[in-house]
Amino acid sequence: MIYLQNLHKQFGSKIILKNANFHLRPGERVGLVGENGTGKTTLFRIIMKTESSDSGKVIFRKGAQAATLEQELNAYNGSVLERVISGNISLRTIRQEMDKLEQKMGSEPTSETTTSNYGKLQYQFEQLNGYELEPRACAILSGLGFSDKKIKKPLNEFSGGWRMRVEMARLLLQNPDILLLDEPTNHFDLKSVEWLEGFLKNYDGSLLLISHDRRFLNSLVTRIVELEQGILTTYSGNYNDFERLKKEREAQLISESVNQQKRISEIERFIERFRAKNTKATQVQSRIKMLNKMERIETMTGTKTVGFRFPQPVRTGRISMELEKIDKSYGDNIVYQNFSIKIERGWKVALVGENGAGKSTLMKLLAGVISHDGGQIQSGHNVTRAYYAQHQADALDPQKTVLESMDELSHNLLRTQMRTILGSFLFSGDDVNKKVSVLSGGERSRLSLARMLASPSSLLLLDEPTNHFDMRSCEVLSAALADYEGTLCIISHDRYFLDGFINRVWEVNRGSVREYIGNYSEYESTKAQELEVESSNLTVSPRKPLVSSYQQNHERKRLEAENRNKKHQALKPLRSHLKKIETRLERALTEKTTIEKKLANSAIYESKNKAQLLETLNRQTELANEEKVLTEEWNKFSSQINAYEDSGAPKN
Repeated sequence: MIYLQNLHKQFGSKIILKNANFHLRPGERVGLVGENGTGKTTLFRIIMKTESSDSGKVIFRKGAQAATLEQELNAYNGSVLERVISGNISLRTIRQEMDKLEQKMGSEPTSETTTSNYGKLQYQFEQLNGYELEPRACAILSGLGFSDKKIKKPLNEFSGGWRMRVEMARLLLQNPDILLLDEPTNHFDLKSVEWLEGFLKNYDGSLLLISHDRRFLNSLVTRIVELEQGILTTYSGNYNDFERLKKEREAQLISESVNQQKRISEIERFIERFRAKNTKATQVQSRIKMLNKMERIETMTGTKTVGFRFPQPVRTGRISMELEKIDKSYGDNIVYQNFSIKIERGWKVALVGENGAGKSTLMKLLAGVISHDGGQIQSGHNVTRAYYAQHQADALDPQKTVLESMDELSHNLLRTQMRTILGSFLFSGDDVNKKVSVLSGGERSRLSLARMLASPSSLLLLDEPTNHFDMRSCEVLSAALADYEGTLCIISHDRYFLDGFINRVWEVNRGSVREYIGNYSEYESTKAQELEVESSNLTVSPRKPLVSSYQQNHERKRLEAENRNKKHQALKPLRSHLKKIETRLERALTEKTTIEKKLANSAIYESKNKAQLLETLNRQTELANEEKVLTEEWNKFSSQINAYEDSGAPKN
């Protein structure tokens, strides 16, 4: 369907594509992966010819139609349904011609030619399933969360996220031969993600997909193409297969590289040994040419796992937040009435439910960013809140650098620790010196989350935190949230991401909440069982109210609290000692840098400064030894802490 031949694209010194080749076959589903900033979206634009490459070709199979989700939202005066139907240009043109002929036939005597033309158009319209267009559009919109009432509303009344869903529906209705989707689920709730997944499984055309949602990729794709350092590398299978095959390929490349280096060393020794001998001149020149022609095997750059433990919040009372008899309405729309709920310390809750069910309203009530009409909202003892939503990135000071912005909220962290956190969120090297004003929307979102985790509150409230993240960033954030000892409430459409740390699911629906203990996969399993029981016409006892479940699980939670307290008490001295080591190590490294600057100054080597030189060299040796000892101690205590966290008991 699509052939990419020797594509090359470069922005300044940064190579986006380096003689890239790729073939998307008919009916194939391919996932395009790579870290943020590698050029995945640029590649999509080149394929769709909205951006040009420096060299190379993009060849489509003759007659193949490709379509991608438009990111720019233009004004549209019609309804949601009219916008979706307008995407099929062929049918729209035929329908307009039919309308003209119908008007003509209604206002004047009908000629044989007019009747014949109308018949031909009607036949074409039927062949293209034109009469099924509106029902299909309604079915797609319904799957994406639109009610019958919303379908008929003017498009301009909807927010950007809902309008993006309309564009997705418009794209799906066109049913092109090739679909190019760049993070299609960013504005979806979980139910809509599941619907889209099912729709794409039945899609007959070719699919090229960018997504950070591992489960979405695993469910859909049969091949992964990785873009790294301008090179496209293909792996068979889904994302899990890709990870396994990439590790195997990396091990193979390392082995081949080692063997090649041995061969290069042998050739270089021969050249060096016989360069001056006339009798060996031919052999020497032959080996020099061999070295020049030899294509060096490059091992994968790989991304190291971040071994840094994020700071933890202060300990709070048992109840983190309690809502009692809350009323909340938006005009005539009653969202909550006489609603009560509470969230306890250590709970990590995922809010799920259809769009409009009240998830975001509940999150904002917990965060205190909107007021309630009646009832009481009480924070627990020592509880502080932090709320993340997409617009939170706008609160960053545009004149500060990334590192300065981080330093603003994390005064208890060493500079090396701040750089480690920023590095885990893809701000490495000189990136930390960039001004906030030049960062992209995704970079600002990552910086906002990094700041939040560097100085964590005891109650984190996160609304779709991974929308601008690549797979690596999602994994780092998931690990950080799994390690986080406070209370968490999150809305996310990424099911694999949620499975990594949540211990409860709250299903929000029409002003009520049902609790499911466990991660998202366990919630899915329970829901499937409930549906199976319902479909078998068996009577199901109603689920008890959320507050009652607290009483039922009282003993279990008491034991959990005891275990957490024991763990905290055991880890406290280890972490305290580790922090002291880190402070000493930071001090030693700072002094070592100062000494290296002194030794780089030629004046110190003058004879009159001999005593100072000896003193400086001795101090350099002392600091090197101190660094070695402290590093060994740091590794020892870090290992003890990690071992305790993994097994529940420290290892000596």
